[in-house]
Amino acid sequence: MGRKQLAGIIAAAGFGVLVVVYGLAFALTGDKVPGDTTVLGIPLGGLSEGDAKAKLQAGLKDRLVLPIKVKAGESTFAVKPADAGLTLDVDATVAAAGAGRSLSPARIWRAMTGGDAIQPVVAKDETKLKAAVETLAKQVNRPATEGTITFVKAKAVQHPSADGLQLDNDKATETVVSGFPSDGNPKDLQVSVTKPKAGTEAIDKAMTEYAVPAMSGPVRLTVGDKSADLQPEELAPALTLVAKDGGFTPSLNAKLLEPLFAERFKTLETLPKDATIGIVNGKVKVIPAVDGMVVARDKVVPAILEILPKPAGQRTASVGLAHSKAKVTTEAATALGVKEVMGEFTTHFPYAEYRNVNIGTAARKINGTLLKPNEMFSLNKIVGERTRENGFTDGNIISGGKFVLDLGGGVSQSATTTFNAAFFAGLKDVQHKAHSVYIDRYPVGREATVAWPSVDLKFLNDSGHGIFVQTIFTAAKPGGQGTLTVKIWGTKVWDITAGKSERTNFRAPGEVWDTAANCRPQAPTGGFDIKIYRYFAKNGARVKTESFTTNYNAADKIHCGPKPGTPPVTPTTPGPPGMTKPSGPTTTRPPS
Repeated sequence: MGRKQLAGIIAAAGFGVLVVVYGLAFALTGDKVPGDTTVLGIPLGGLSEGDAKAKLQAGLKDRLVLPIKVKAGESTFAVKPADAGLTLDVDATVAAAGAGRSLSPARIWRAMTGGDAIQPVVAKDETKLKAAVETLAKQVNRPATEGTITFVKAKAVQHPSADGLQLDNDKATETVVSGFPSDGNPKDLQVSVTKPKAGTEAIDKAMTEYAVPAMSGPVRLTVGDKSADLQPEELAPALTLVAKDGGFTPSLNAKLLEPLFAERFKTLETLPKDATIGIVNGKVKVIPAVDGMVVARDKVVPAILEILPKPAGQRTASVGLAHSKAKVTTEAATALGVKEVMGEFTTHFPYAEYRNVNIGTAARKINGTLLKPNEMFSLNKIVGERTRENGFTDGNIISGGKFVLDLGGGVSQSATTTFNAAFFAGLKDVQHKAHSVYIDRYPVGREATVAWPSVDLKFLNDSGHGIFVQTIFTAAKPGGQGTLTVKIWGTKVWDITAGKSERTNFRAPGEVWDTAANCRPQAPTGGFDIKIYRYFAKNGARVKTESFTTNYNAADKIHCGPKPGTPPVTPTTPGPPGMTKPSGPTTTRPPS
């Protein structure tokens, strides 16, 4: 055997060993991730591609939904990954880590000896990401603010100026993406800082030259020989000083001070009076508007600001009067077209002093109500809450089928009378509720009760013209009856008549004995249903019909005391009074 043959055999043998070693290395590494590879601290080295994906997904599961925290100045903000359209691309991340089969010696060598810390590959929805950064910018961005002085309880309070911030949206996008998945620590945003124009010297100067003197005493405004004083504590909530261009600017919130001006200027001015409607000798009369002379509001604020920093003895300013027109002119009131009675109704009531008080008070409050076209009448809004301060007293109301005393009892007489006047005026019924028990002095089925604040009487002025509500009240005297008439004036549109069905679905009252100390005897009243019709006619011809059904409950006959024949019971512990049902002596219904 020659040397060349020997060399060939040796070379062939060496190549065979190399092939075996190479094959063994390929078999060992396969598709495994390089040995020292990590992603956000999660070791993936030596894992197959599938195992690496599973481990990465599980290891980052909680972090993938954590809000991305970012910081600008001293403030921290949070961006939800879903809102920013950010998700982890697991396949691309594992591929970047070096997973996957390859015959490349370099790949095999890297799998056996290499591996790095790999950054996750983030998939982005560009539209959502842009919107999320714009939302973040609205939270971060703020203009520089100048120093200000406000006043609390007539004491000047200094507020220093503050830098402004402006977010770099492009850099913010990079910051948000780099912060996903979040590790819980905020990443700094790149912002530009804007400085206020005035320095601290300006606000210090404002404090000394204006703020402190402004609260030193009252200011006086004069109109001719009349005057009004305004105290520091009254002006303080509306006064502000703002540093500007090395100086300062004082301002007063005139809108905030208007209630004070209106009260304090009463002796200095004559307010305008709106035109309205009146009924004189049974005829409509337009009461003309009267223009007024009021303190010129555009002159008041400058006058006050000028004298506020002055010393005692110089804190006075003269202000003029300005012509002020009424809001409702005579022409506008005339154009409402209130000229005739559209509908009216009268009810009677027996004497009880609480009725005189409550029905009369409600009638006076309703009288003179003027509604423009498409305005709503609300009895609760016009009459107000039934309180002693509002002119009402205790009277009978129906509660749970029983007559009990409460403030405002009897106001339903005003509601029923007004409802019927609106009914016959042809106005739109918006809300009305009949009494739960029939009261025979009211037109059956066609009546209304009210209770503050939930049960109201409402109707809409859909006549196309203005309407004026007039009430005529006559108090009842002992042994006699009082009356309430409601007239609705306007331009008559419809001729209204009413109809009703037979009473149906009769419900019998029960009989009870009540041993409660506050028991009041009550006569029985049967319950029933009835349907009410409203017929609309023009020129003698019926045009349309409306209807509604009224349901009355039965009211029990109530005796005060134990049931006859019932042995007395001495309770060992206090308890609620018992009530039983069958027959007994006659009782009478209390006045209502």
